[in-house]
Amino acid sequence: MTSPNSRIDVDEFILRNIDSVPHLEALVLLWNSRPVGWTIEDLASRLYVPLDQVAHLLRDLVRMQLATESQTIPPRFSYLPKSEEQNDLLWSLDAAYRKDLVRISTLIHSKAASGVREFARAFRLKQEKK
Repeated sequence: MTSPNSRIDVDEFILRNIDSVPHLEALVLLWNSRPVGWTIEDLASRLYVPLDQVAHLLRDLVRMQLATESQTIPPRFSYLPKSEEQNDLLWSLDAAYRKDLVRISTLIHSKAASGVREFARAFRLKQEKK
């Protein structure tokens, strides 16, 4: 069972980093299959999402340093373990999504429009560089 603090951490992570349910599902799939890499085509067929949308969301995950892209042809994407804290958070995220699918999906859908989120993310990245 996850602790109340891990639920808060998961919710904050989702609100700050996850733009859509396919983003979350791709991240959870990469996490659960680590260290296996996935092509865009393989992931698109698994998520039932168009190729261009999967390519975009994978680039988002790479930009956020949650996934890595191989230099192979075709490129493969896999979970990028940066720290034990991140691994713990992903474990909690996976557990929360399995247990509270409706709550997590509603949380994602309740966020601001993607244009507003992109503007806020760009501003946050600019502030972090200072």
